[in-house]
Amino acid sequence: MTSVVPFLTVLLLAVPVFAQVNCTATMEPIDTAAPSQMSPVEFTHAIAAREIAMAKAFATYGYIAEIDVQTLQGDVVDGAFHRKAKVGFDASGTKAVKNLEPVTNTLTRLRLSDKDVEGLVSPPFAITADNLAEKDAVYSGRQLIDDHNTSVFDLLPRNEQAPVRGFIGRVWVWTSKSTVLKTCGRSSGFPVGPFRYEIVRGKVGEENWFPVLIRADEDMRVGDNDVHVRVTAKYSDYAAR
Repeated sequence: MTSVVPFLTVLLLAVPVFAQVNCTATMEPIDTAAPSQMSPVEFTHAIAAREIAMAKAFATYGYIAEIDVQTLQGDVVDGAFHRKAKVGFDASGTKAVKNLEPVTNTLTRLRLSDKDVEGLVSPPFAITADNLAEKDAVYSGRQLIDDHNTSVFDLLPRNEQAPVRGFIGRVWVWTSKSTVLKTCGRSSGFPVGPFRYEIVRGKVGEENWFPVLIRADEDMRVGDNDVHVRVTAKYSDYAAR
């Protein structure tokens, strides 16, 4: 198992980086000596089931999504995409998206596909049962998120030859509820680029924890050039159908 951890470090830093998002900048240091309240096996089984339930619940909620994608030269923004949309339901119960203001797009060094944009308006839940089945879960310590003393697990490829599919990175779990409060890592299925995304969740209703903030900030290869890209997506005003 110990040989896998350096591989994760190499993997997460392999993409050219300009200002990689710092997922723990405002958090207290992780307590690596604290015992876990959940074993790696329990994490794998409990989180797989919980994430399926969370994704199903998310599909029954409307919300407001505000998406910003910027390209930068140094500290100067030289192109920007902005969309603010309300996700709701039509008379038949089908999800419908309505722009709340005109979409603006001045990006010239980066092309966003419709799939990229829709993937941010309706963000995927990156941790799936198939993803967990291909990874090793390694307990790394305990760390506070607000008032919750979360258990921190790293999801790692089983070996250097394993295909890198799905989510690779760190997961913060409220163990008493088997609930993911935050993730930080790369996912092969996430929109725009193979960035290290920080995804912060907030409580919605009694039991649900849905994305409230998604962000990334680093270089990506576009043609022959490295382009500094900053992604920020905010989600608010959740309402059940």
